[in-house]
Amino acid sequence: MTTIYGVTGMPLAGKTTVASVLEENGYSVLDMGDVVRKEREKRDIPVSETGTFVNEQREKRGMDAIAQLSIPYLEDLIDETDKIVITGMRGWMEKERFEAETQAEIEVIAVWASRETRKQRMEQRQRDEDIEGDSFHERDLRDLDNGVGKLIALSDHLIKNDSITETELEKRIEELV
Repeated sequence: MTTIYGVTGMPLAGKTTVASVLEENGYSVLDMGDVVRKEREKRDIPVSETGTFVNEQREKRGMDAIAQLSIPYLEDLIDETDKIVITGMRGWMEKERFEAETQAEIEVIAVWASRETRKQRMEQRQRDEDIEGDSFHERDLRDLDNGVGKLIALSDHLIKNDSITETELEKRIEELV
């Protein structure tokens, strides 16, 4: 049976770090942010329009639109492994879509970090969408509008990733799995 964890949280809370630790523990990673970037690039949409692209997909396909775009990538992983982590889940409907498609129950790990910590991480990271995309505040509001708050509230596990070392974070994640 396939074990799938979903990782959610506000931008820059540490979702990718959690997924990396799980990857070190034998899980294959499906990063929904990578799916958005790939699908945006296929359509020749500039980085600065990432938020618009995501919103348009949700308007056309529903609140689980990014999960729908991610399904082919997930199916490829399921063919290869029985331990998967999906990072970047933004809403309950995405969880439900993945569960319907995989017939597996997904345990959700929510990662939380303060607004100030996340702002500092953005300044350090400098990913294209951090520089050219929506502002920090706009991204937060978009994620909240898309349901990330509900998914965090209904998560199976909550990891506070604020004022702890990476070693402490790794230990917390390994204790979960």
